[in-house]
Amino acid sequence: MVDMINVGVPQVLSRAAVQKAIQAGIETTIASITAGLAMDQISLLRALKEALQNDNPELAAALGLDYLRAIMEYIKNKSVPTLVFIDDLPTALDEPGPASVSATRDGGVPTQVNITFSEPPTGYVPEIYFDGVYLRDCLNAPVSGFMNDNIPNIAPGAHLIEVLFRRESDGALTLLGPIENSKILN
Repeated sequence: MVDMINVGVPQVLSRAAVQKAIQAGIETTIASITAGLAMDQISLLRALKEALQNDNPELAAALGLDYLRAIMEYIKNKSVPTLVFIDDLPTALDEPGPASVSATRDGGVPTQVNITFSEPPTGYVPEIYFDGVYLRDCLNAPVSGFMNDNIPNIAPGAHLIEVLFRRESDGALTLLGPIENSKILN
């Protein structure tokens, strides 16, 4: 059980508090907890405190709603944020994403996953999601109507690989592409 006393009390933070939390890997922790879905801030705060209490008890103890909001503001203001507040969600377009997406383990590098998907229309950039969390943009040049990318250092087991397109002019997102083999098995 984590200490949730004084959760709603205004906090005073050091000027570098957000940077310390980011350096400690809190963005990855938040992404793994939310797994690409929505979550209320109190539940996220409780889950973060639980996740950090053994590995980083100082950060777990310091976390409150104000500190969490400051961390989320930092993440939200990145050029391509991995997490956003509900008011900052990009426009969802009723447009198809990639016509096909496939992912397979690399035969020569077993910890690497190779992804192939149809190229986006002009003015769109593909976004790759790993286990429900934004991983990165694919900036490789298309070849014969398809784009290829790889994700290194993927542990054995089932993982979900998804791709959608982001319109460059306004950041709006298409629907996710259909997945031929979204679960990558050993």
